[in-house]
Amino acid sequence: LRPRHAARRGGFKSGKSPAGRRMGEIRMPPSAPQGRTLNRTNNNDLDNTRLVGVGREASYTSQILPWVSNKIKTSKYTAVNFVPRNLFEQLHKFGNVYFLILSAMMYLGEHTTLFIGTIKSFSTFGTLVLMMAITAGVALVDDRRRHAADLETNRQKTNQVCDPQSEQPNLKAKAWEEVKVGDVLLIKDGEEFPADIVPVYCSGDEGSCYVSTANLDGETNLKLKGAPDASSKFFSDPGDAERMKTPQQIDRAIAKKLQKFANFGAKVVAEAPRASIHDFQGSVEIGGAVEPLESKHLLLRGTVLRNTAFCIGVVVYTGAQTRMVMNSRPAPLKLSNLERITNNTMLVVLVAQGILALVSDLVYMATQSFYLKAWYLSPPDLLLPDAIGYWLTFFVLYSNMMPISLYPTMEWCNYWQTYFIRNDRRMYYKDTSMPAGVRASNLCQELGQVSYIFSDKTGTLTQNIMELKRVFIAGHFYGVMDQEINGKQTPQIKGFNGVEEMKKARANKTAAESIDKFLEVLAVAHTVMVSEGAGGEPKYEAESPDESALVDGTARAGWTLKDRIRDKVYVEVDVPNRKESLTYTVHAVNAFDSTRKRQSVVVEREGKYFLFVKGADNVMIDRASKKDIVLEEALKTFANQGLRTLLIGRRELPASEAKAWKTKYEAAAKSLGDRAGELAAAAEGIEKNLEIAGATAIEDKLQDDVPKTIEMLRKAGINLWVLTGDKLETARNIGFSSKVLDESMTIVEVDRPPEADGDKIRDELTSGRTKFGSLSRDLRAIMVTGPALEHIFSDASNKAEFLDLATSCSIVIACRVSPLQKAQMVRLVRENVKPTPVTLSVGDGANDVPMIQEAQVGVGIAGREGRQAVNNSDFSIGQFAYLQRLLLVHGRWNYRRACKFTLFTFWRNALQVLCIFYYTFVSGFSGTCLFEDWLRLSFNFLCSFPIMATGCFDQDVPDEAVLLHPGLYEVGRLSTDLSPMNMGRALVSAFTHSAIVLFFASLSFGSLDILDAGDYYTFGTTIFTILIVDISCRVAMLNHTHNRFTVGAILVSFVLYAIFLVVYPCTRLFTDLLAPNMYMTPYKMSLTPTFWLCCLAVPTVSLTIDATVLILERSCWKKQGELARLKAAAKSHECTHKLCVAAPGEYPGIEVNCFSQQELRGWQFETSLIFVRAISFGLGVMLLVAGAYALMQSESVEQIRLHYDGIADESVPWGTRPDEIIMETESPRQRSFNVTFKRTMQPPILVYFAVGPFYQSYNDYLTSQVPMELMGKNVSDGLRRMKCRSEDVRTRNGEDIVPCGIMATTVFNDTFHFNNVEVDTNHDIAWESDIERYRNPDDYPHREHTKWLYQLYPDTIHRRLGVKDPRFVEWMRPAATPHLKKRLGWIKSEIKKGTTVEVDIDKNFDVKSFGGYKALVFTELKSLGGRNNGLGIALLCGGFLTALLGLGMILLQYFKTEKSGEEQQQLLPSWARVEPTSS
Repeated sequence: LRPRHAARRGGFKSGKSPAGRRMGEIRMPPSAPQGRTLNRTNNNDLDNTRLVGVGREASYTSQILPWVSNKIKTSKYTAVNFVPRNLFEQLHKFGNVYFLILSAMMYLGEHTTLFIGTIKSFSTFGTLVLMMAITAGVALVDDRRRHAADLETNRQKTNQVCDPQSEQPNLKAKAWEEVKVGDVLLIKDGEEFPADIVPVYCSGDEGSCYVSTANLDGETNLKLKGAPDASSKFFSDPGDAERMKTPQQIDRAIAKKLQKFANFGAKVVAEAPRASIHDFQGSVEIGGAVEPLESKHLLLRGTVLRNTAFCIGVVVYTGAQTRMVMNSRPAPLKLSNLERITNNTMLVVLVAQGILALVSDLVYMATQSFYLKAWYLSPPDLLLPDAIGYWLTFFVLYSNMMPISLYPTMEWCNYWQTYFIRNDRRMYYKDTSMPAGVRASNLCQELGQVSYIFSDKTGTLTQNIMELKRVFIAGHFYGVMDQEINGKQTPQIKGFNGVEEMKKARANKTAAESIDKFLEVLAVAHTVMVSEGAGGEPKYEAESPDESALVDGTARAGWTLKDRIRDKVYVEVDVPNRKESLTYTVHAVNAFDSTRKRQSVVVEREGKYFLFVKGADNVMIDRASKKDIVLEEALKTFANQGLRTLLIGRRELPASEAKAWKTKYEAAAKSLGDRAGELAAAAEGIEKNLEIAGATAIEDKLQDDVPKTIEMLRKAGINLWVLTGDKLETARNIGFSSKVLDESMTIVEVDRPPEADGDKIRDELTSGRTKFGSLSRDLRAIMVTGPALEHIFSDASNKAEFLDLATSCSIVIACRVSPLQKAQMVRLVRENVKPTPVTLSVGDGANDVPMIQEAQVGVGIAGREGRQAVNNSDFSIGQFAYLQRLLLVHGRWNYRRACKFTLFTFWRNALQVLCIFYYTFVSGFSGTCLFEDWLRLSFNFLCSFPIMATGCFDQDVPDEAVLLHPGLYEVGRLSTDLSPMNMGRALVSAFTHSAIVLFFASLSFGSLDILDAGDYYTFGTTIFTILIVDISCRVAMLNHTHNRFTVGAILVSFVLYAIFLVVYPCTRLFTDLLAPNMYMTPYKMSLTPTFWLCCLAVPTVSLTIDATVLILERSCWKKQGELARLKAAAKSHECTHKLCVAAPGEYPGIEVNCFSQQELRGWQFETSLIFVRAISFGLGVMLLVAGAYALMQSESVEQIRLHYDGIADESVPWGTRPDEIIMETESPRQRSFNVTFKRTMQPPILVYFAVGPFYQSYNDYLTSQVPMELMGKNVSDGLRRMKCRSEDVRTRNGEDIVPCGIMATTVFNDTFHFNNVEVDTNHDIAWESDIERYRNPDDYPHREHTKWLYQLYPDTIHRRLGVKDPRFVEWMRPAATPHLKKRLGWIKSEIKKGTTVEVDIDKNFDVKSFGGYKALVFTELKSLGGRNNGLGIALLCGGFLTALLGLGMILLQYFKTEKSGEEQQQLLPSWARVEPTSS
């Protein structure tokens, strides 16, 4: 949680508490705090004040309600709520909700007849649970850290004064969580306040103390606080300060003060709890006298006591009612642009998934009659109408279109992108030992898309090291800038260097008096305290660096602040002709705030009263006694030099006026109502008729390399808006010195003149547009003031006109703006510029937090105003100059990486789903998935490794190149990588790859099938493996940079897949439990040469097409800046010892090595290189040779096909000659056929039967079996009913069919008898691994009331073999396509030409009812199978296309007209041209 702004500066900053906890991370407890809270409906509500008794008045505290516990709880989870709460949080993600709903749908499809569920619910739900469990684990670990931090904080000890009203009060240690309102605590130097307390005594001078508020507001300057006068006087003793030097003296002093509590009583009235850390109202009553309390009397939780021995105070607010916790608020949820696009893409993918399902549904409904008339199919009766039910079936089938792995992939890549940013030594600020920080890892990619930067000036562009450089007194300048004057460099003098000039000027008495009047105001009008430094020198403790600079400069000029004790200020004057010590009594301090813009003090010296004032020029001039034209010109001079100015005024007050005013002031100070308003009104009454004594000019130097950084950002096309509190002239000068502005620009100024209204502002805007005319955007700049913005934001038409004018400029500078106006400027751009740009705000102070939180990306700079901006930012850096590397290098890399893995992930899943979609057409539209469930489940996991390496390590451009050509940043700024066009291209590419897979799978299937690898499980594994190879090769091509991790990730993917194939499908233990038919499929697949040829051909052809598209695009230079990128990145860049190695301790807190600096040894692999073109051509030639060989081998194979039943044989392979077909379709049921061989056949000769169209891959057919029953196990009747749902496949005439199922009861039972040739029907028919798996029951064949296979198929299944009959086992391995080829046997002798074989065929298997065919085939078998020209044709087509494209790319490079260097440069935009440099 991050701080909410309270009044004035608001919020708090983070430091380290003594317990090591970052206090800025404390937030409101998520549940109601312990104890009773004050509500707004009773007499003790939060709108009322509270009464707290101290000492003898302690009984008053007990008369009110119990207070809120002081226990802090920042953790979210408990043992009871962890699961439901984390689940609730995670279900806010669209993807998680989608997959949860999908899992429920899958379960319904599996276990009901609502629709057909072909995807096992566990596959999706298990993956979802795993992903959510990992996320929950990370959240739990993080929350346990918060638990530990809470425990550490709550158990810290503080000292409580026990029984303060007794005669002998004592101290005891008390845990913070036990502290309650009314407790009296003793806090020692260096200790943190455990609650908000009102001090009754502080050991500092006159009851004062110093506190560090860095934990709250981030300001590093110590604040002066103190106890009320009455209580301080009660406890104080003369010489207290001198008696508290040593620890022993301090302990004695504490004991003495505690003894005084016996006679002390006070009633503290405090306002209701509120968030403001700078305001407090209350009163304390001691001995009947009431004294008002203000902000200096409230010591806040989280602040630390400094430079003060001890402090005693009473607790008034605890726990959730302390200022610190009330200022806590949740950090704004920032969703990156990439995440938004990804979410929108998911919706598009969801629609695409629905469309694919609709297409499948419509085609099925059009062809449904065919499947309904097939006697062997029994589609289930759905509860839903078929049109809806089957749409749901297909929608679930295509569910992998939505990538479930995208979220963890993104988190993984974000983690490493964050790591590289944090450890980049080029963004390590050595002065403060501060590395870059990341607090929002999901915004790493957003850094590469920034279009608008909103920057603070002071402390962001400048160093926030204030030095008094010049003053203007009575018409004369004193002091010079550190710059060349008259050709000479002035010495670099720290602080004010006009002392010698002043000494010379004092020769004139009038000038001396003017100088002393001026210096007197600076020496007295402040709240600076003097302490002793480490070396014994005076140390100024100021609330702002400006005040410290002024007091230091004044001391250099001879007016030295020596001490401040209560209302006394001691000043030593040591100037020519004057040495004296002066004592001033401060009667009132009118504090500076953003509304008054001035500070004044009323003091008394030697009986005379004076009003000393310093403030901003615009408010001081209005209160001056006369107008000074010379002074105004001097202010312009200071502004032109970029200096911060203050006017110094004074007035001697008559005693009567001073006393009368003091009465009003004291009355206002005691007010319990609007005290701040009354004090401001009182100050307004005296701050008039001022004598302007002079002006100060403070320098805040630019940080290193700010001009260069701004120039680079502008060249990158980023709009820079500088939002500052300086006046217009100062901001203008800083603009030129920092290269925000340059002399070629036309600058329009929009200011609010006196009595201006909305119409006049509109006229100025219109005038500005006219002034710009037709100037290009780079030459336009606009400067606008805070007062003008008040009018602009109050009028909708003015706001629209201003935005239109501002966005037409490359630079906008807003001056005199408040923190709220800064946030309004950011919101103006975010909400009104279309398309919505990515905005970045950068600042260093608490006043910059609103705009940091308003922008999509907030960057905090750890400056001298504390860590408030850092703690509320998404990224933190030590210097503004690091912004160019953060954006141009890391941002651009991360954006391109993220776009790559996002597009690739959608492309990858679309490719897989399209393959499943195509297979739907050959599986009867039954919802059968091409891939077995566990195989499909591994897809996202296996394919994520290569692209995760790309998302972490890819560098399309070395960092030196992008810094040389900052215009390359536009790729992210314009969101070109993840544009709708690129997403469309990715979809087209997925269709292209899937079409190529379909092409090769279709034409090579005949070869796979005849080589016994054409079953559903092996074919699915083959296609899956081809996809793995194709996807991994595409990742390799997408990578611009290859190193050991990117190459290793691809190898890991292959190795894990190989291990998966060995452990799962090749291990009986797993297959018997999960998918028995998957057993040994990888072994069969790997024995098929066709498989290896397809693994080579598919990636070669598809990636050659991808490469050609990229090369043609780049050759035409359609991509802006691509030439510059290629020239810069073509050379390999290697890690060197100099870049990767740092001296021990040189960069504490970060890792410096080749890995962390992203300087791993690697090489660039560009598709534009001749190597890629040559290898494409070479692979094309290889495919041509392989295709020619496959075609020649196919033509050399002899075959003969006897088509003996049904329609024409649709499975005739390519290349079959007419004389190889014997058509006998109208034969009787039993007949002898004479098959004459017209050519000699060499053994081995395969004899197989072909049947079709017969859909063994139809879902109901495929799943209608009990695998355990086939393995000889006795199974329950319930399991048989679930698996074999139709009664006629479970029982026959009252007897149980064993094994049951559609597949087992529809065995092809035509019989063949070969009379004059020996056919081996017992060996190498079915897979030996399948025969090994199948077993008959132990009581086979003697079990009663059982119908065995041999009884169903007496002429086909041998009684002795049962389920181990090779022909049955062969039938039970389902074919992948409707055209079945099942082996009958082998002829192992030569059949000579003219030989006639007599075959007796008994036709028992009906195919005519569904329009099928049957054929008996004799064929030779060679390495690539039998007669099938499809494989050869596919390889020839692929080889021809690949070789042609490769040759075309080579010729394109060779014959391309070489242009001169100047002409090549002209092809590029101006920012990409290489200009000569001096070094």
